[in-house]
Amino acid sequence: MTKIALVGSAPSSIRLAPINDPDWQIWGCSPGAYGVVGPHADVWFEMHRWEPQVPGHAGTGQPWFTPEYCEFLTRFKGPVYVADPAPPELPTAKVYPYQEMIDKYGPFFMTSSLSWMLALALETPGVTDIALYGVDMAANEEYASQRPGCQYFITLAVQRGINIIIPPESDLLQPSYFYGITETHPMMIKLTARRNELMARKQAADQRARASADESIFLSGALDDIDYMMKTWVTYQSFINPAQLPTGNEVRAEQIYGGVRGGGMTEPPMQLQTEG
Repeated sequence: MTKIALVGSAPSSIRLAPINDPDWQIWGCSPGAYGVVGPHADVWFEMHRWEPQVPGHAGTGQPWFTPEYCEFLTRFKGPVYVADPAPPELPTAKVYPYQEMIDKYGPFFMTSSLSWMLALALETPGVTDIALYGVDMAANEEYASQRPGCQYFITLAVQRGINIIIPPESDLLQPSYFYGITETHPMMIKLTARRNELMARKQAADQRARASADESIFLSGALDDIDYMMKTWVTYQSFINPAQLPTGNEVRAEQIYGGVRGGGMTEPPMQLQTEG
């Protein structure tokens, strides 16, 4: 009898894996898991193209192929299943029999490392139990498209009488809503109404935020203009010795009467006598 625990990197349940139970084989994957289960793993899966980072050269390789993770793989004692071709740096690398699995299970559900792992687990002679730890594939995350693949192979395992163990911390066994049918469920009706209410409130809040943002931009411009005027036109000297400029009335009187500012005005010219 063989018990196989497949371990991913989801923090919700990775530390629940039976790494100290000799009755279980530990199959791991992901650079996010090797630090927890790596020393206890029997088999490892690295199905991505081998692109290690080059130390001291930024932007080389893939971010998950850190020097530490690559060193772990090179020192791993058990088989490391990889895509074709096998990297020469990995002495225990084995090319995954992907064509054999596709021929048997079809091409539609090989959507993640866990799918490949589940397929191989189903082909392991004498397997009685398959457990999944550190595997969520939450519906709102990037793994949502990978979720049906795992659920497909879990369904096959159940149909074959294999025990499936998934901790309650994982939501992997929650199915997607049933098209059409789920729309009549009271909870779906309630949540739909609640979602519409929240969406309307969000739109109103967004509109208020845009109005506040526009006002903030206007006030920023006004403040900038005030700062310019204060720093450019208001000087220290202008307060101590203000400029002595003629007023508008003085200028007009001088033009009309020929007066001199500060010294009085001359007599106005004789007015012309008009007939009448």
